[in-house]
Amino acid sequence: MIPRLQLTEAEAQRVAAQLTAYLEDRSSIVKTFALQGLWDLAQQHASVRPLVLELLQSAARSGTPAMRARARKLLGPLSGAVEFPTTSSIKS
Repeated sequence: MIPRLQLTEAEAQRVAAQLTAYLEDRSSIVKTFALQGLWDLAQQHASVRPLVLELLQSAARSGTPAMRARARKLLGPLSGAVEFPTTSSIKS
């Protein structure tokens, strides 16, 4: 829900830091949803996009099976794209 809020850049940075911390959780579900939240946040805040791209690429290589699958799904539209696609172009 947080990425859907109207956030300042400073608030978006704090949210990104918290979601990134969730990637250390024991639960694969928590980690996977943290990746999705970061992706959603990055669509509206360009300042977090480099971090999110790096985290997704890392998760696609070495995350849990659920994280790898979600990261590949989110990264797929990025091949050759300059900007992040809209949420409507990604099916859950």
